[in-house]
Amino acid sequence: MSFLSDASLVMIPSGYKDQKVYSSTPTDGSADLTFSRASSATRVNSSGLVEKVRENLNLYSQDFTNAAYVTAGYGSRASVVADTTANPLTGAQDADTATFSAGVAQSRLLQQFTGLSTTNKFTYSLYVKAGTKSTVKIYGEVTAVGVFADFDLATASVIGTPTLCTASIVSAGSGWYRCSITFNAQGAGSVDCGPVSWAGEDGTLFIYGAQLEVSDFGPTPYIATTSSAVSVGPVSGLPRLDYSGGATCPSLLLEPQRTNVLPQSNYFAAADWIKINGSIATNQATSPEGIGNASTFTEDTSSGFHVMYDNIVAAFSTAHTLSAFVKPNGRNIMYLRMENASTGSGLGITYFNISTGQILTDSSTSSSIEAYANGWYRVSITATTPSAQSTLFAIGLADVDNSRSYTGDGTSGIYLYGAQAEPSATYPTSLIPTNGTSVTRVGDIALKTSISSLIGQTEGTLFFDWIMNHESPNSSEDLYTLTMSDGTGNKIIGINNYNQTLAVFIKDTTTQFFDNSYTSGTDGARIKLALAYANNDVALYINGTQIATDSSATIPTLSQVRLNTFWNGNYPDSTSVNQLLLFKTLLTNAELAALTA
Repeated sequence: MSFLSDASLVMIPSGYKDQKVYSSTPTDGSADLTFSRASSATRVNSSGLVEKVRENLNLYSQDFTNAAYVTAGYGSRASVVADTTANPLTGAQDADTATFSAGVAQSRLLQQFTGLSTTNKFTYSLYVKAGTKSTVKIYGEVTAVGVFADFDLATASVIGTPTLCTASIVSAGSGWYRCSITFNAQGAGSVDCGPVSWAGEDGTLFIYGAQLEVSDFGPTPYIATTSSAVSVGPVSGLPRLDYSGGATCPSLLLEPQRTNVLPQSNYFAAADWIKINGSIATNQATSPEGIGNASTFTEDTSSGFHVMYDNIVAAFSTAHTLSAFVKPNGRNIMYLRMENASTGSGLGITYFNISTGQILTDSSTSSSIEAYANGWYRVSITATTPSAQSTLFAIGLADVDNSRSYTGDGTSGIYLYGAQAEPSATYPTSLIPTNGTSVTRVGDIALKTSISSLIGQTEGTLFFDWIMNHESPNSSEDLYTLTMSDGTGNKIIGINNYNQTLAVFIKDTTTQFFDNSYTSGTDGARIKLALAYANNDVALYINGTQIATDSSATIPTLSQVRLNTFWNGNYPDSTSVNQLLLFKTLLTNAELAALTA
């Protein structure tokens, strides 16, 4: 038989849009999965890079005639004529001409931004081309303090020393340059940004594509806006088609709700991160994100611990999971450690060889190391934190395995990106970026109701192909990978994951079939499961092997399918779905073996 052509429902992650995952069968859209996630998230894209949400906060980014551009209380507003020349990105005739006439004061074209995080770093960028003047000042006013840099468009250089910021100028072709400043909000809740001319700097400039974004690195690819800020990437409600592990075909990433309690996930120079016998340098290497925003943590020449940590109050006694992306920069061995800040006692520590990808000495509850592109690894440990006390989440260097106290050489260290501490978590989930405060990623939900006609009611076959992102280690962590039900807990066919086993069951008011004998799944394992069912005739195959049969089960009437949760949305698992097929017929044992091989 041709499995895909004979299936009543075929969902292979490929097509998607906001709040929707398309199924290729049936073709009328009646089996498309409803998807929701009320927060942004990250994924691994088709290039193997961590992709996060980016946002341009600058309104009317291509229309500088709009009233959103002001003087911000001083000087005069530069005059603007719209759509006078070709823009540097597409060549369309929609770049503007700005005339700066400062007189004895200033000529400004600023936009005011309010409600910003007071601890973030921001980057403002603008495409500029020389008109009758060949210099431009990019200005930001933070709590009445000016941060700015001057740019020479004739020599493509930054003039002098930028004030309270870093600056860059990059050619965009045809005489255009992208000029940017990166600065700290310095405790302010509002920022004014834009091009400015001092007295005596009159003249015209061509301008296009203003962007303000949360970034300690510099400008990212331009995002056009009109009347509101625009975000791109795995935004709220958008399914995550993920390419983790070097996959050439994506899977649908589904995870439970998690919080990163570390206030600064990537700005390690922030005061939140305490450095002992070592120093941070930001923006030193290409990160797993594919841009140059990875930091270095470098040991000094002291004798002792070479470590950095964040001190977080853990108000409950539960397992926490600490993770970070790391890469050697002179040190091949590093460690993650959790410590009771009140007593100094260690809660868990694991040493990793981040050159060979090995877990070394390990005294944590659990640990992991996962390879990413370009020599990066993501390392993690899990340990139980003390109730209502502070916990140190530490990232440290080691000269050899199980030795964190040594004399440093002053040059060796590691590259570092994306630290995360997740409470009430026994395993790491995808990166949750933070910029000054903790951030919660809401759980992914994918389901389809009212599809009784596509589910075999008296006989049928369920095929599910997924990556087990996390294998539940105990029976108290009951995670549901897939359920089909009637919308209640009385009639269900389901797969759940607990105590290092997969449990498959059929319930028609009472449980009629149950098997939990499959124990070969591990974190990261691909599972291909087929359950053929009819009254008094059940067969379960996993990865090409018959696991169980039954001759006494009765089959419930079913109307919906949920991925990654119980029938009511509870007990979410963490999975990457490769394929879901439903058949309204009972496949043969040979077909089940072939389908799951």
